[in-house]
Amino acid sequence: MHRGETLLVYETRVDSTWIDDNDHMNDAAYALVFSRAVDALMDRIGLDVAQRKASRRTLYTAQAMHRYFIEAAQGDPLAVSFRLLEHDEKRMRVWLEMSGRDGVALAVSEQTLLSVDRSGAKPRVAAWRAETRSALDALARAQSDLAAPPLAGRGVTMRRA
Repeated sequence: MHRGETLLVYETRVDSTWIDDNDHMNDAAYALVFSRAVDALMDRIGLDVAQRKASRRTLYTAQAMHRYFIEAAQGDPLAVSFRLLEHDEKRMRVWLEMSGRDGVALAVSEQTLLSVDRSGAKPRVAAWRAETRSALDALARAQSDLAAPPLAGRGVTMRRA
């Protein structure tokens, strides 16, 4: 990753099973692709499958907001890039952008992800492992020059005419 760039975390193609009665990708499939992108992100921040199993640490999604811009059709290429908006000792707020052909934004997802320790009787929110915190700090530094996405933090609204 180069300074001032988003991080490409996931690539795929629109599967035929993701197409709905309107002949485009179903909204649940967008959520699935964003979820898989978060899974791929875990590999980049010291929470790959082996580390999750050994440490019993993982990410849970606390909230997610998806915005849809352009329809995707069967077979279309999809790429999801990651932007770390902010993080603290137990949480991170992220921006995921799904692009299609020619890099055109199809949808975005803003999410709050939690560091979770699954080693006890019940999962609990816990401080990041040192390796994960270090990776998040490095991402924050590398992306510090990026302007905040204009829609970040906006939530669900309706404009009145």
